[in-house]
Amino acid sequence: MVSVVIPTYNRASLVRNSIESALGQTFRDLEVIVVDDGSTDGTGEIVRREYGERIRYFYQPNQGQSVAFNSGIEKARGEYIAFLASDDVWLPEKIEWQLKALNQFGPKYGACYTDARFMNSSTDTKTVFQFAKQRYEGEMGIVPDVIRVLLEPHPMTPIWVQTLVAHADLVRQIGGFEPKLRFGEDDEFLFRLGKVTGFCYVNSPLTKIDRRPALDRHTEVNEDWDRVEFRLEQSQFRYEKRWSLSEGMPSDVRRAIRRELRSVHSAWANWYLETGQYSRAREAVSKAASYDLTFNLALKWVMTRLVPRLAYTVVRVGAGRNERPKA
Repeated sequence: MVSVVIPTYNRASLVRNSIESALGQTFRDLEVIVVDDGSTDGTGEIVRREYGERIRYFYQPNQGQSVAFNSGIEKARGEYIAFLASDDVWLPEKIEWQLKALNQFGPKYGACYTDARFMNSSTDTKTVFQFAKQRYEGEMGIVPDVIRVLLEPHPMTPIWVQTLVAHADLVRQIGGFEPKLRFGEDDEFLFRLGKVTGFCYVNSPLTKIDRRPALDRHTEVNEDWDRVEFRLEQSQFRYEKRWSLSEGMPSDVRRAIRRELRSVHSAWANWYLETGQYSRAREAVSKAASYDLTFNLALKWVMTRLVPRLAYTVVRVGAGRNERPKA
């Protein structure tokens, strides 16, 4: 059996499409688990009325998507677990193709992802694999070193959780999703999963991903989504956890993680300069330099100490007149 976990929050008008796409798979031995993360728009009533015993519905107080995913993982009875966002849909043959790949490549490859297309977006002319500019050959293939794929500076990540099927034992072995994260939790989960298994892929866009504006899609964090501090706090936590897990990994992998940490602390410095917190900006620049010293960072270090107001102006010009300061 394959267990399909769909977390949802206030998406009564959308989650039905996701459920229908899961129930409509050509592979029939599956269960659909909908975890309602505290919806207040009647999601539960609609889902129970329309699907009854065709799905397993669970309600919990609002705790975020990671906790909702973990609740579904705990209740899953399948040998494999697939993840589907409540505003995305699958093509009917998705699971069938992925199980074919997993069976073909064997137990060393305990997770499989597919290509995807975007919907409700002007960028739907390309697939995710095409955006990522990652080489994928044949109908199916293997990715034995998925950690490096995740860390490479792709224009877009080639692996999305809503395209993934993974062995349930591996998902539980790594502890599921990080409950402290409400931003970037997918990326963090994939990194830990990549530590314990190889990935394979199906070279076909079998998932449709909703790409409406973020504030329309991410209903559970609307109040935080545009806060610079929120994004930086979440990114810092994610990269620091990634660094702690990288012990024993190859030196180039650890260097890539150090660059991520440099970037987030440099971005903190920009934010502190923008808000006039110059002493904190100096601390943040020093922290960034401790991970990976670059010429631009060295220049920022000097300017935050000698002429912090000018440093802020330079950061603003570099980011663009209408943008937030960036690393």
